[in-house]
Amino acid sequence: MLRLTLLTFALCVAPWVVANPTGTSGNGGGRIVGGYDAVEGQFPYQVSLRRPPNFHFCGGSIIGPRWILSAAHCTISMVPENLNVYVGSVKLASGGVYYPTMRIENHPLYDPDTIENDISVIQTVVPIVFNEHTQPIGLASSYLLSGTEATISGWGRSNTMDSGPAEVPDNLQFLTVNILTMEECRAERPGSNNIFDSVICVSSPNGQGACSGDSGGPLAYDGLVHGIASFVRVPCATAVSDVYERVYSHLSWIASVTV
Repeated sequence: MLRLTLLTFALCVAPWVVANPTGTSGNGGGRIVGGYDAVEGQFPYQVSLRRPPNFHFCGGSIIGPRWILSAAHCTISMVPENLNVYVGSVKLASGGVYYPTMRIENHPLYDPDTIENDISVIQTVVPIVFNEHTQPIGLASSYLLSGTEATISGWGRSNTMDSGPAEVPDNLQFLTVNILTMEECRAERPGSNNIFDSVICVSSPNGQGACSGDSGGPLAYDGLVHGIASFVRVPCATAVSDVYERVYSHLSWIASVTV
């Protein structure tokens, strides 16, 4: 039987930094697990969700001046006054801007047992200021074909969950993954009841993949967000695919709550 984990994580970082872009990373290492360092402006839509006092616990994507797309399992128990959005930097502990939130909308049919409809949107109190390091990403308007190479990004732990204490990168990590067919994904998980048509399964070489702290983060292709990081097998970065909520399956719901 496969052990699955949601991709949330709690990380304490330096308190309340302000805008001060720090430039590109000086080292070429780091991981999502097995990932690569992003440079400033490479993923301007990427956000870090923070709870007091200043804990990164999930990722998200800017989809409008006041709207963030994330995973329901990240935000289902949150209240707006305990959630801040951090944007504008690839560094987790410096260079970004914080925005307080005023509204959290979790999908009304989110099921914590099966993880179905694992999607949420967050509204900031004031509009996000866009610049070269902070930009929205468009929503996917079609399915991704199997075999397509897409990109994941996040600040999740960089070592697998069976390899000791969490190692968490300060620099945003990214990785190229391959889209699987639903048949391929379900064949990896015989008897599973949580591979719905509204998810995307992605594969990467053994030793690479999403891990705790990457939840809610984007799966992007051709300038659009197609997926939201949802859950993986434990330990992370095995040959079994990671699962993302499919944005295209929820366009009507997103439109209904972001008016």
